[in-house]
Amino acid sequence: MTMQRKNQMIWLHSIDFLKLFSNITYDNVPITLPLLREFQKYVARHYKSARLEKKGTKLHSNIQKACEPYLIKSTVKRKEGYVLVRADLYPLTANIKNRKFLYLAHHRHEYKKMLKNEHCRPLIYLQSLPETAFLFSKEQRVLNKIKKVIKKSATPRFFKSKTFISWLNKKVKKLLSNIRKVNTLFEKYPISKTLYGSTINRHGALITTFAQTRNVQTINFQHGVFGEVAHLPVNADVNLVWGESHKKYLESYGVPADKIMIVPPLFPRSLQSRTPFHSISHQKKRVLVALQPLGYGFNKKMIQTIEKAAQPLANRLLIRYKLHPDQRKRRYSTLINPNYSTMYNHGSFSLHTLIEESDIVITPFSTVAYEALLLEKPVVFYSKKTTIYYLRGTPIFVKEFGEFKQLFSKISSEPTYLSTLVAMTKLKDEKSIPMNDKTVASFLI
Repeated sequence: MTMQRKNQMIWLHSIDFLKLFSNITYDNVPITLPLLREFQKYVARHYKSARLEKKGTKLHSNIQKACEPYLIKSTVKRKEGYVLVRADLYPLTANIKNRKFLYLAHHRHEYKKMLKNEHCRPLIYLQSLPETAFLFSKEQRVLNKIKKVIKKSATPRFFKSKTFISWLNKKVKKLLSNIRKVNTLFEKYPISKTLYGSTINRHGALITTFAQTRNVQTINFQHGVFGEVAHLPVNADVNLVWGESHKKYLESYGVPADKIMIVPPLFPRSLQSRTPFHSISHQKKRVLVALQPLGYGFNKKMIQTIEKAAQPLANRLLIRYKLHPDQRKRRYSTLINPNYSTMYNHGSFSLHTLIEESDIVITPFSTVAYEALLLEKPVVFYSKKTTIYYLRGTPIFVKEFGEFKQLFSKISSEPTYLSTLVAMTKLKDEKSIPMNDKTVASFLI
């Protein structure tokens, strides 16, 4: 599988990052894995200098193998105790009665949301935990080791800039604080397993890495469609994915087949919406636009292009924008025309119903598209033409004003166009039965 050039650059530097700093540990936890995704975001923000330094360098085609020396090789020991679960994933465990669960929220808004669910207990907010009292000299040793690595003549220039050094010191200090808090959690509660999402972000990677240093079994559940960054390397003992196409995708980057298990798809965040959604109009064609965290500039351009193309057909279209969980309406709401467009924060309404009450979904690559295709709704991708690993058929891609204008004209005037779009794009995996309690329980008991 050919990786996009920008992502190749990110991975070339990511492997250097792992190689340079993986031997630096705190409380036996390597600092690199919990910081990997944050480092990749840093590279993306400084892409110009990153590209110049790696010009002409080829990427190892097997990402998993390239990262393998820096992953934790733990020996899982069977233990009694709690399954530590990311609070957002509560629906996966809601009806399992013969297991003890401990729910951990990483964001304040996540904690407040799950606090309203009286069944999501015990519930702990990570930032409210006291830090285990380690000697200050331990933290200083980590910072001094970082300085030594950076000063070495063999260290690439990208890691010697004042900007990077400042960024790394800030991130490491916060990470060490969080490690002390997680240590407090593991000291207070006996943890037998962990259940987190598949994204290798600073939250999941922290818990998974910490647990593996304690020989605790780690389980990651796919909670979004996979991408070239953010989901690799696979670092959990068991990785639950939605179907064969997702399994093959991970295997194409070198993930061992024995680390992957197929389960039916479930979308925990979609099940936690506060209010059912009720459609206010059936005369107009209802267009659901699902945003992704691809930067304000990217989303601004998409919204403005859609708004401009929809304006002449305002009496026949209703545009609904669904924000990503990491986005807030106040930043984007001024870009839309309230006469024919509305915008919702993630979780404001039932996403499942919102999709059902839409005639078509537009998104760059959101998991909302996957949910929509499971419900046999037409999906159009805001992107240049590309390969989408979980699709078969002929997906429709739109990016420019003229393409949107033509799309909106067809869906509002041609009665059979939407059904034609449905027939053109299908999921590779057969439609699965819904996830049930026994499916998850088999991995958690």
